[in-house]
Amino acid sequence: MKSKFSTLFFLAFTTILLVASCEKSNSEINKDLPDPIKIDLRSSEAKMVKSDQQFAFEFFANVFNEEAADKDDNFMVSPLSLSMALAMTWNGADGETKQAMQKVLRLDGYSDEEVNEYYKKLREALLKTDPSTKLAIANSIWTNKNVVIDSDFIKVNQDYFNSVVKSVDFADSKTVNELNQWAAENTNNLIDHVIDETDPMALMYLMNAIYFKGVWTSEFDAKNTTKKPFFYMNGKSKNVDMMHQKTDFNYTENQLLQMVELPYGNQAFSMLVLLPKEGKMLADIISDLQKGDSWTALASGLRESEVDLYLPKFKTEYSKRLNDALINMGMGIAFDPSRADFSRMSDHDAFISFVDQFTYISTDEVGTEAAAVTVVGIELTSYQPPRTVTFNANRPFIYIIQENSTGSILFMGAVKDLD
Repeated sequence: MKSKFSTLFFLAFTTILLVASCEKSNSEINKDLPDPIKIDLRSSEAKMVKSDQQFAFEFFANVFNEEAADKDDNFMVSPLSLSMALAMTWNGADGETKQAMQKVLRLDGYSDEEVNEYYKKLREALLKTDPSTKLAIANSIWTNKNVVIDSDFIKVNQDYFNSVVKSVDFADSKTVNELNQWAAENTNNLIDHVIDETDPMALMYLMNAIYFKGVWTSEFDAKNTTKKPFFYMNGKSKNVDMMHQKTDFNYTENQLLQMVELPYGNQAFSMLVLLPKEGKMLADIISDLQKGDSWTALASGLRESEVDLYLPKFKTEYSKRLNDALINMGMGIAFDPSRADFSRMSDHDAFISFVDQFTYISTDEVGTEAAAVTVVGIELTSYQPPRTVTFNANRPFIYIIQENSTGSILFMGAVKDLD
């Protein structure tokens, strides 16, 4: 007789705080700022990062399309957090379900140990690379106390993802409070409500939280922030708080876009802002990013230039159910009660019921000037930037937050509207 615990409720919970500001003064931040700790990857791991990047761009494109490209709504997602949460879940999958999930993650062809070692190494290294940037990554698994969970599934997620595992009563309303409290504790109390109720028939909830707080290496002087127009895709405009500075940044451009790199702290992490050229759309950039080595070629063209930079202050709070996006990417079997195979989790039939993601980002002027700035860019023979370039983000743009030594993409978002 089949068990009545036939549903896996999977909550991929991502909470992200990116604040390009800090309470410290410039002098406090600059003192003894250490060099970034480079993350050394084996050749196979470097290939996995590139696979992660392709997963990020495909994931972002699916969400962008769902959000309707003509709507002036901001959004942000965390590809890294989603891939980590899915990897934890993948450790409980088997058969065609496991294969489909691994293919969606772009990690097909790698062994279980290689995949888990990759995420373990990446998670641990990201936390150490820049002491001046606050980054926290937390994972938890909440299991139904009435169900026996496979010990190997628990152990592998504890060992490789540092997951906290708790056996709870999903019929008890206090469990909801526990999950929401965990969210609050791991996001500096910024997001304290992610679930309204737990289903007594749930097998487990898997949760992931990322908290990031970075300070600009080169700050924007608040005195230079003025009201300037931001032009929407529908042709209308609104006066917004536009930050401004003129200094050296890594910069590149092509026929489609301009891109500038804005480093944080000791330059281990950066925000890359992608601004479509006049007559081009965000959708054009997103389509291009999904083409083979397009991102690698674009990033390799970055080189130091004097940039006359205009960037609006912005803030986004966003939540999204990701079922449709993941099904569209090829993971439909995992959501199908009649076909999903999560037999490495427990002896009970299970499937993914939902995947939710919650994000938050805020940027402003405050940052720091590093004691020394050293950026090495690969030469690009086809593009030589002029002495000074103007980068005026006065229209919708895309941004990417990455770790620079690996190119691992933590966050990716679009700004289309400003309050």
